Amino acid sequence: MRKLIVALNAGVCVMALAPAAWAQTTPAAEDATIVTVTGSRVIRDGRNAPTPMTVETIEQLALTPTNIPEALNKLPQFAGSTNNVGAGNGSGSGRSNIFNGNFINLRSFGAIRTLILQDGRRVPATALNGQVDTNTIPQMLVERVDIVTGGASAVYGSDAVTGVVNFVLKKNYTGFKALVQTGITENGDGATQKIGLAGGFDILQRGHLTWSAEHFESDGIESTSDRDWSKTVPTYTGTGTASSPFVLVNNSRMSTVSDGGLATSGPFSGKQFASDGTLVAFNPGSPTSTAGVSIGGDGSYYQGVTMVPPLRTDQFFGRFDYDFNDSVSFYAQASYADAHTDDMHNSNERPNSYRIYSGNAFLTADEQALLTSGNTASFQLGRLNNDLSADASIDQRTQSTRFTTGLTGRVAGSYRWEAYYTYGQVNVDSLNHNNINYPHFFAALDAVKDTNGNTVCRVDLTNPGLYPGCVPINMFGTGNQSDAAKDYVYEDTAWAATRKMHDFGASISGTPFSTWAGPVSLSANVEYRQESQVETTTADALSVPDYTGIRTSSPPTLVWAYPTESAMRGSNRVWEVGSEILVPLLEGKPFAERLAVNAALRYTDYSTSGGATTWKLGAVYQPVTDIRFRGSISQDIRAPTLSDLFAGPSITFSRFIDPHTGVSSTVNVERTGNPDLVPEVAKTATVGFLYQPSQLPRFALSIDYYDVKIDNAIGTINGADASVLQECESSNGTSPVCASIIRPLPFSDTSPANYPTLILNGNLNLAQTYTRGVDMEASYNIKLADIVEKLPGKLDFRLLYTYQPILKARTFPNSSLVNYAGAVGLSKSRATLFVGYKANTFSATVQARYYSEQARSENEFLVFADPPLKSTVYADLNLTKDFKKYQVTFNISNMFNQDPRISPSTTRVGTPGTGNPAVAGDEVMGRTYTLALRYNY
Repeated sequence: MRKLIVALNAGVCVMALAPAAWAQTTPAAEDATIVTVTGSRVIRDGRNAPTPMTVETIEQLALTPTNIPEALNKLPQFAGSTNNVGAGNGSGSGRSNIFNGNFINLRSFGAIRTLILQDGRRVPATALNGQVDTNTIPQMLVERVDIVTGGASAVYGSDAVTGVVNFVLKKNYTGFKALVQTGITENGDGATQKIGLAGGFDILQRGHLTWSAEHFESDGIESTSDRDWSKTVPTYTGTGTASSPFVLVNNSRMSTVSDGGLATSGPFSGKQFASDGTLVAFNPGSPTSTAGVSIGGDGSYYQGVTMVPPLRTDQFFGRFDYDFNDSVSFYAQASYADAHTDDMHNSNERPNSYRIYSGNAFLTADEQALLTSGNTASFQLGRLNNDLSADASIDQRTQSTRFTTGLTGRVAGSYRWEAYYTYGQVNVDSLNHNNINYPHFFAALDAVKDTNGNTVCRVDLTNPGLYPGCVPINMFGTGNQSDAAKDYVYEDTAWAATRKMHDFGASISGTPFSTWAGPVSLSANVEYRQESQVETTTADALSVPDYTGIRTSSPPTLVWAYPTESAMRGSNRVWEVGSEILVPLLEGKPFAERLAVNAALRYTDYSTSGGATTWKLGAVYQPVTDIRFRGSISQDIRAPTLSDLFAGPSITFSRFIDPHTGVSSTVNVERTGNPDLVPEVAKTATVGFLYQPSQLPRFALSIDYYDVKIDNAIGTINGADASVLQECESSNGTSPVCASIIRPLPFSDTSPANYPTLILNGNLNLAQTYTRGVDMEASYNIKLADIVEKLPGKLDFRLLYTYQPILKARTFPNSSLVNYAGAVGLSKSRATLFVGYKANTFSATVQARYYSEQARSENEFLVFADPPLKSTVYADLNLTKDFKKYQVTFNISNMFNQDPRISPSTTRVGTPGTGNPAVAGDEVMGRTYTLALRYNY
């Protein structure tokens, strides 16, 4: 039988993991009963750690069938995490690959401020913004996940501001297991498939091999119109003032444009081109308090925007451990993950007003006669190019590779040491299919008849050879463009990026001496990291279009209709040295069962910004057996990422109401990096207790208070933000933030002509942010036979609750302090309740999640006609049956089919249909059924 297991594992390993390397297991000499506590290098018992920690076992995590990160996102500590289903509240996907995965965010304080570890080592970034996609962790081998909700930068380095999430793997797994899983929503979409294999066996007498291979696929949800709560096109109208409050309306439309084109001047003014290109009446709909936005009518709205991106992931993992002797062991491990999103329709062009000249070849004879008789040289055509946008899609692929090798051992009896090297690389390739080349488009738009009656581009007659291959395009009606014209106008644009990390580290820990209260634990560590990032592009975001020879008025200032990237190159080097100590002061005394203090200190030097010091002080006091008090204070850092420092310019667009001119329009927004950024410095404090009464041995309760504050946070100064615009107005144009608002005329000019021509969006160490709240965890289990004799099975109860009344931030010193806690996307009170029943081979668990009511905006000065968003509850049901070597699980997620709360972004008032109108964090998939089969051998 043993030979069969080895052969089976080896065969699958060779086929599935040929390119992978090996991995670490625990050295034979290591005491199997000792578990290193995440968040510390010297504390071995989590109950004696001064920093709060939650442990999620694989059995609990399996209650969410999609994947382990999705299970973590259902816990109240992880509000604000970015997951596979994308963002809500009107948000779309960002420039980088952050929508390709799952990015954990403790307390909504920023995913970049949560450090991700695997077996206690830093995981190299998988996203260009420095974050880690936790989907790339080998989930088939995860044993548990440790969540430290307190600062740990002095122990592990940068990014551990709000805490640490450590994925602990089964290092010496022996056997073979498989998982086959499929799921689908009640609407018949969002189908998922998952296959996983894992195995482990001894090799070469003193060695051990462990491996895993996993495939996951999700069809996503193709369009925002695929859900009843979204296809009604909910939009806020108004300006958010007392005289014009924001009002949530459905069936919203842009009344100044239509899908086929709305004539807004000339003899056709007020009429539209129907889908077949004929000129018909236009119904403007019912007006709202927002100019250009109506309810109903024939106006346009954004259509076909992807609600949940499709996603395919494949990952392979291997690890090899070999004990040279009882004191020294070698390990090597490697992993590869591939995440692929394609056919994602989030590239929508802004509404446009085109000048159509008399003599356009696609006008009918009657239409041309009206222009001729009125001596009309041209007219304006308002159009939202939904038909062209339907041909555009984003295809993005992220490939990450990690390799770690090292030596571990013991010296002088009680000292453990380790030396390791980690290499991480991520490659991102992003392709925007059928981007619109504006110079080509405007050349094709001006179509005329030549002397032979052929339809040609006018520029071919006036400037032959200037635009070779130009094909006239018909923009009257919808879908009437020829394939040849679209081939001329469309062009694929792409960007690619490579990010690398080299990480060398060494550590030693032990107990050099003892006090009257027990052994003193001490550790020392040193680390050197080198990171680099390079981006290339086929379409630079700042390329200036050339409209030479083309008749047009006020053409776009960009070459491309959909966002592109600029090239970048940047690197930095980091070296750091740290130490930690645990000193017991009292043990076994009256009213002092235990008293111990813990301290850590780290010095870090960045090649880009110089030195930084982090520290931590903590204590645990146990007056009696049943209760422990714990507390810590620390100084932590979050270093700017390579993208923060060196990102090349990228261009998007935004629509906003300019208080200076009173104009509501769209404007280009340029974002770029800032090489002068320095690390954020956070001050963190926690205090709490753990209660385990002797009279109720199966009950445990912990309550912890936390407080985190950053005075030099890296914040984005966005000239389109209402607070920035107001600051500039209040200062009469003298505030430094006014530099982010580029106007064509002097600030003293308040005419509509002085609407901004460009908005700058950049990072500075000017922001302030802080959060505070309380975490609670309670658990209890009881055998039913203790209540009623002969009743089989037991009940398990577990409640996790977070109350976060404060998450305040200001983007610059003079801006308003805004409290995001309790506002849309972040409930102040959040809870997750597990109620489980298990009897013999059957178990059933209900997981319920509660989110308290939310204000419709974090800006307390904005006025809404609608009431706050009500609290909501989501519930999942998980049923499991064991059959010897098999296990069957049936899961119903969102079993009551609860719709999400609706609150579109107020920054998209004038553009109905953009983004996902659901509140971020709410369920958008609807009721989902998943069936899984597990096999263990």
